[in-house]
Amino acid sequence: MTAAFQRLGSFALIGVLTLFVASPAFAQDDDVEATDYQDTIHVVQPKPVLQKGRFDLSPRIGMTINDAVHRNIMVGAGANFHFTERVYAGALLQWFNFGGVLGGATQTFRDVNAETRGTIDAAYLNWATGAEVGFVPLFGKFAFLNRGIIFYDVSLTAGALFVESSSLSAPAARQNGPAGTISLSTRMFLNRWMALNVEVRDVLFMGTLRGVENQVLTHSVTLGVGMSFYLPTTFEYTESVAR
Repeated sequence: MTAAFQRLGSFALIGVLTLFVASPAFAQDDDVEATDYQDTIHVVQPKPVLQKGRFDLSPRIGMTINDAVHRNIMVGAGANFHFTERVYAGALLQWFNFGGVLGGATQTFRDVNAETRGTIDAAYLNWATGAEVGFVPLFGKFAFLNRGIIFYDVSLTAGALFVESSSLSAPAARQNGPAGTISLSTRMFLNRWMALNVEVRDVLFMGTLRGVENQVLTHSVTLGVGMSFYLPTTFEYTESVAR
């Protein structure tokens, strides 16, 4: 009996020693796992293109999309300086008068005149020039056909213009005056100094219509596509600029 108790006591002693030795090991493993999580490195990819302190020149071509009786073809350009990554200002020029070679009255206009034996009228722009300020509320990136990542931004602008306009009933009579403009555009960067840009712009001006005594507030909405070229063509990352 005494020998049996001795063996039982030996087993108990071995079990206690085993737990005593193993417990620090378990605690050490827990500490290692916690340390591993604390030392995890989070990688944040910087913006591939910086705009602060750079000029961009953006030639584009487009057409009006809001007038069923007259279609204007537009060739223009914008030149902007970016004060920050989100705020910029610049000048704008749009040209619409191509002597009837491009644009003009639509088939709808001719059909209505033929069916009603009347004359409908619409005011349109010959050219517009002025200045505007822009703000970039959104930028991001997307995968293109799983072959590359394209960085883009979305911007809003507002500005003041001086315009020349005419009307279908009196194309030779031209009126000059102030106008306003707003736009929504996006730039998709192809490299560090070149981007594809798409723009929807509304120019609000006072147009003269046949049979209307006073001038009428008129919208000229254009959809334009072009390129943006940045100068200088290179840039450097700094902690303040990259944010």
